[in-house]
Amino acid sequence: MSDPHTRTVRAPDWRELSARYDGMVPRILPAADLFFRCCSDCVPRGRVEVLELGSGTGYATERLLRRNPRARVTCLDRSADMLAIAAAKPALKRVELVQGDIRDGLPTRRFDVVFTTLCLHHLANRERQAAVGRVFRVLRRGSCFINGDVFRPGAAWEERLLRERWFRFMRAQGMAPSEARAMLAKRRANQSCLDTMRGWRGKLQRAGFARIFNPLTIEFYAVFVAYK
Repeated sequence: MSDPHTRTVRAPDWRELSARYDGMVPRILPAADLFFRCCSDCVPRGRVEVLELGSGTGYATERLLRRNPRARVTCLDRSADMLAIAAAKPALKRVELVQGDIRDGLPTRRFDVVFTTLCLHHLANRERQAAVGRVFRVLRRGSCFINGDVFRPGAAWEERLLRERWFRFMRAQGMAPSEARAMLAKRRANQSCLDTMRGWRGKLQRAGFARIFNPLTIEFYAVFVAYK
């Protein structure tokens, strides 16, 4: 059996995904508007320096800037195709877009907020812990790390129930049965690499975060805010 701490998560085809990402999000994420609104609402108001990790097409970035137009956002993503879509959006014309891999390091300057959605679950377990440590180091004292992501429950029976509910949700959004089954297959393939919410709290604490807030949980998804 492979070790989930070292196993590589099966990565999506970013070139193929980038063109349809914005339209796909509400079809696979229950209560997507609530999820992204919660993430954005946790960003302090005013002229704050925000580093967004795995920003992709800027789907969450647009929503963050609607809530706080004065935020100064730097977006980091490894996909040139995703960043090209973000660059073409008028709402993101003031955003700094940087191509880079979270695993290779983060910008060296300090930030008031590190923000990420639906990103870190793509990293293997040890890579994710290392990334959280880097996040802690680039944050100013008194600042926060906002992460909305995918998790797994602690019990197999709960996972089965959540998968059944997720399949029904995707079908109700108009997704073909084959597409919905493919999404379930991807989750099964990466299951052992996903954090439980308790495991994620542990990673945050080991990185140095002492105050951790969980304002929202929806099915497989949850939002965490950790304060430095």
